[in-house]
Parts: sequence; structure tokens; C-alpha cells
Amino acid sequence: MMHSNQFFEEFKLKTSNIKDKQLFEIAYYEELAKCLKHGQLKNFKKLFNASIDFDIFIDVKKINQRFEFISKVLMNLIDRISTEYQTSALGDQIDILRFCNEYSLLEKELTEEEKNSIIKIKKDKLFLANLNDLYGKVSDSFISYVYLVFPRDIYEHFMKRSNSYFQDRDGLMHYIKNDFFNQYTIYGLSVRYLSSIRRFIDIFKKYYNFFKNEEIKEKIDLNDKNKRFMEFNVIYRTFYYGVEENREYSEIKKHFISPENILKNLGSILARDNYKFYSLSMVLLGGLGPQGLGFTYSTPKGEIIEICSDQKENEAIIIKFKQFLKRQFLGKLEKELININIKIDIREKIIDYLSGILNPNELINYFDRDSILKEIINFINDIDEFQQDYKSELKEIIKKISKSISIIFRKIKLKDQFITRMDLVAKDKIKSEDIAKLTSLRGKSHYDVLRERFFFQYIVDWIFDIYYAEKEKNY
Repeated sequence: MMHSNQFFEEFKLKTSNIKDKQLFEIAYYEELAKCLKHGQLKNFKKLFNASIDFDIFIDVKKINQRFEFISKVLMNLIDRISTEYQTSALGDQIDILRFCNEYSLLEKELTEEEKNSIIKIKKDKLFLANLNDLYGKVSDSFISYVYLVFPRDIYEHFMKRSNSYFQDRDGLMHYIKNDFFNQYTIYGLSVRYLSSIRRFIDIFKKYYNFFKNEEIKEKIDLNDKNKRFMEFNVIYRTFYYGVEENREYSEIKKHFISPENILKNLGSILARDNYKFYSLSMVLLGGLGPQGLGFTYSTPKGEIIEICSDQKENEAIIIKFKQFLKRQFLGKLEKELININIKIDIREKIIDYLSGILNPNELINYFDRDSILKEIINFINDIDEFQQDYKSELKEIIKKISKSISIIFRKIKLKDQFITRMDLVAKDKIKSEDIAKLTSLRGKSHYDVLRERFFFQYIVDWIFDIYYAEKEKNY
């Protein structure tokens, strides 16, 4: 693919002889259309954003065949999902729709029928919340496209293609609607629907009542950290639809939970008009991860969803498992500097310097490690006395400080990470519904997976509606 700067220079060279402004605008819009046709979104952005330099006020309605080209790019991604099982293409579709919204590429005059459809879909507050979460502020034209055009394009695309696995269209549609988003892998994360949230809560309450009775009987100290968490097993049954046979699959998962977290958010977790994804448990046995681990969340649709890395290394899961206030962090750092025999004058200068640059109102976490170390190194290198008096040992000092920072932010077991998060929830340092945002792999968080899945559940439902409407028409 052509680099955007190279593309831009070539466009300027190609149009340098066009002196008539109207002809130049025609060439400009043709080039924008060509970028859309070939899915060259970076080139499109470069050219679109440069319009002010060419004294052109962009009217997206002048970009010929923009709807057809956008649809083609989106359907190419559907092919990657259905034939190569590249599920990351689902996220690519989100990105393209986000791009379309950013540049108002889906704007058009709406018919009365379309306007009435939008009035209908706008009554679904959860869907609107999801759209705003994924795409920011959206127009009626964007809503119309997502609700009326996008699902039909996918439906017609599926109808035109043969499928070697599902010869029967009913089987294919049933799989798309009921099975695909119940268990899949995306961004290196395994995702699975476990049960309704109501069933999970009912089982939790049964075990919790027993747990509390045991505490009363044994007079357990509720301030004991180890007694503020509990474990219980749940049997999950899933019915799979295959080509030759249908079968039921059962498995046991051991959940590790903080009852306080669930009870604190119980009303919100069970509410069906609340667009939040609450952290529920860590799975210690039978989880999706290679070690049998996983994390579960509630969804606004009343589901419990498990997500975990599909990689063998715990280190693949990047988690903000430690968060410090400024005072706590500096105290730990000073202690570590003492432990590795950093001289008192250097310690004091480093602590005083960091005290001045760190914001007391912001939490310091794992991802700040490298930036803090870089600040310290730059600070030391800029002080003459360090260069003069400690020049020979400067590298060793920096090496020791780096080790000290790493010790403070060292990785800990996933279970301990979960406990740390639940402690932060109990202290109102973070919210249960924000925990999914703090767990990620390669730049995609559990929250991204949950909100994107929520969006595509709507799309799948509408595809299914179209399929049965067309089926009834043909009878």
C-alpha cells in the first residue's frame, strides 16, 4: 500500500497543471472516491484534511459512490471473518464505521420511512449508549446506516455466498445468531457466554448465605482479608448445533469473588436499562485461559461473559494491578533506594524532584514505570555534580534505580491482581464497571471486547429479522 505522504505528493504532482478551480475540485473528489474504493483510509484522511490548503470546502455528498465503496470495504472484512476466521476484522469494521462517522461519510437526505425507523430505534437507550460509547456523537444518518443498511448488506452478502460448513441457510443463520458470539477468540482473547446473570446471582446468593452462616457460627473476623472472598462452583451447560449432530456440553467453573463487590452493585448489575459492564469474578478452575483462569463480567443484556488471554504466559495479560497515590509511591521508592544503597544525597534529590513533578491527584500505576524512570535518568544526567562526582558509577546508579522501580511494579499472580482490584473497589478508588478497562492484551481491553460484542449482537439480531422476513415473503 502506498505511504500517505508519497500518495499526497503524487496527487499534487498529478494535478499541478489543473488551473481551473472547478476542474481541480472534480479531480479532488475523484481522488477521495478512489481512496474509499481501495480502502486507503489514511490517504483519504490526508487528502480530506488538506482541503483547506486548496481552498476547498468539502461536501461529502460530492464523493461519488461513497456508500457502495464503504459497503465493499466492510463486506471484504466479512469475508475475512467467514472464510479465514480472522475475527479481528470485527474490530476493523468498528474502526471503519468510526472513520465514516468522523468524516460524516454516511450523511444523506432521509426518507420518511427511514425517519420513522430512526424514531423507533432511538427508543432503545442501551443501543444509543453503545453507539455513543463506540463512535462518539452520531447523526440520524449514521444511525440509519447502522440499523437499516449495514445488516442488510451483510445478509445479502451471506445469501450470495456458498458455505462449505453450513449447506442449510437456517443452520447458518442459527449459528450466526445463537452461537458465534457465545464463544469466539478476538485480539488474542477468548470470549464465552456462560449463563444469564440472574442464574449466576441466584447461585451466588445460595453460597453467600451459607458462607455468612459459617462466619457467624465460627465468629470469623470480617476484617480478615482472606475471609472477605469466597469460592463456589457452577455447572454450565451449552447446546451446540453442528452439521451432523447436536450435542450438549457441560463443564464446571470455580468462581472466586468478593461478595462486597457484588452486593454493592447488585441493583445496577441486574438492571436492564444500565449500560455498564461490571466485574463479577475470577475463574480459578475451568476458565478459558491455558491455566484454567478467566475473568467474568455482566452485560446490559443480562449475561455473564468470561474473557481471558488465549496465550500461555500470564505476562501476556497487561493489567494495572498496582496503583499508588503519590505519597505511597514515593515512600516505597525511597525504601527501595535505601535497600540498594543509593547515597542519601542522591535519594533526597530524586525524591524531591519526583515530588515536584508527580500530580498528587493522579494514581501512579504499572504503565507509568518507564516514564518515571526516564524522568529520573534525564534529571540525573542534567545535574553537574552527578556528572563530576559520580560519573564513573552513574551507569550502576541508573541500573540500580531501574531495578528498584521494577521491584515496585513487579508482576504478581492473577489471583492477587483480582484481590487488589476488589480492594480498590471496596475503598472507592476504582469502580467495578471500570475494571474491564484495566485489563488488556496488545492494546485491546476486555471493555473493548464487551462493548464491540454488544454492538454486533444488535447487528446479528437485525440480520436474523431480515432473513425471516424474506423467508415469509417467499412462502
